[in-house]
Amino acid sequence: MKVDRERPSPASARETAAPSTSTPTTPGQPAAPAARGWSVRGAAPVAAPASDGFAAVAPRRGTVGSGVAPAAPSRFRDPAFSARLDADTLSKAHAGNQVTMLFDGVNSFAERDRMIDGARKSVCLQTFILSSDDTGMALAHKLVAKAKEGVQVRVIYDGVGSKDSDKKIFEVLRQGGVEVLEHTFLKDVGEVNHSWHEKHLIVDGAASVEGGMNIANEYALGGSGKLVFSRGTKGTEAWRDADVKVVGPAVNDASRSFLANWKSLGGKVSAADEAALLPTIPAQANGTTVRVISSKPTDSARADTTHKLYLHAIEHAQKSITIENAYFLPPDDLRKALVGAAQRGVQVKVLTNSRQSNDLTVVADASRYFYDELEKAGVKIYEKQGGTLHAKTACFDGELSIVGSVNLNGRSANLDAEDAVVIDGPQVGQQLESRFTSGLSQAREITLGELGSEAFTTNLRQWALHSFAWTF
Repeated sequence: MKVDRERPSPASARETAAPSTSTPTTPGQPAAPAARGWSVRGAAPVAAPASDGFAAVAPRRGTVGSGVAPAAPSRFRDPAFSARLDADTLSKAHAGNQVTMLFDGVNSFAERDRMIDGARKSVCLQTFILSSDDTGMALAHKLVAKAKEGVQVRVIYDGVGSKDSDKKIFEVLRQGGVEVLEHTFLKDVGEVNHSWHEKHLIVDGAASVEGGMNIANEYALGGSGKLVFSRGTKGTEAWRDADVKVVGPAVNDASRSFLANWKSLGGKVSAADEAALLPTIPAQANGTTVRVISSKPTDSARADTTHKLYLHAIEHAQKSITIENAYFLPPDDLRKALVGAAQRGVQVKVLTNSRQSNDLTVVADASRYFYDELEKAGVKIYEKQGGTLHAKTACFDGELSIVGSVNLNGRSANLDAEDAVVIDGPQVGQQLESRFTSGLSQAREITLGELGSEAFTTNLRQWALHSFAWTF
């Protein structure tokens, strides 16, 4: 006897019992498999030129706006949309920034090194994982060298994310004159299930790198073709990821986020130092409009700001949504929004990890439980094969782009502190869409037919794990 998901014909897809769109994001009694539209069957069977405040280290597709008028004015250029983000995400859009996409570690870590080498006043680094491997130790020594030059160097790391790191790396930093603070629930029991997943590298208060990459070999060697022993048991291929470098007024908001975190951990900053970390940065002519959004689940005012960002972006899309996300397990409201977008004719595509590539296998299993609902609505889902995908990027209508630390899962929505950079305009949008397309050569499209033929034990595992999806 085998449990299979039902595979309705396209004409009857909406009438067929499908996964509920009101699954709670808090623990509760799981629904029986039959409630998910299952039936019991027999045992038978990437470098663009700098222009308009924009630069990139990835191939670029053809020029947007080549004479073909859009079907409708961009809803993302509507002042009402910007005002809504202002209010719901407690952020502000800043014009006049230079933006550079940094795809994979070979690009991001090379740029990080250049920025740190050029630092004259300050370096502020926040990371979830600060590994004591070759990449982490090399960075530690580089930061110590800058501190000895008189540069003010501050580092925040998450104790849970860095739990496997040799404590020697933190001793090297502190003894070398670097100020180091750890986010840990040991100092605040209320933080026991909350991690700081934000990532910032801010140099002289004027340039920052934001995105998905932690400090470890598997990130730094991404795109190099080199092998690396990754975290967990997922082979030796370096990870696929994305960061973005911002130079301009928006960097002040990244600095404010870092400073708020620093002070909340008891870090001291003099008025003079704070002024130096928040310099007046002139807007560049023809620069890009950027906003930086931070979320803090333990702060009621900022508890769900990055979650609302994604929700509003999905709801406003008219033509296309392209998502590349490591742990794609969207909470109920985001899942409903994606279904609604696909049903109103928006082309929705998602690239995420397969069970093979995911360093957290339980996430892949829980994710696939919800695939039926999305696929039936018309969402196309592609699973990466081989090495782990760790990126957290999205593009909406080719006009609005998001690059950050935000996973589309319950943990990012409800439990972890996150940050996201929102970039206006087609230049970065073009790059993210091109990047997505390039990744399909390493991915496989998931179909309803495949989902319908999964074994009973596979279905059962997915059903059991989906109940805990809010924690993954």
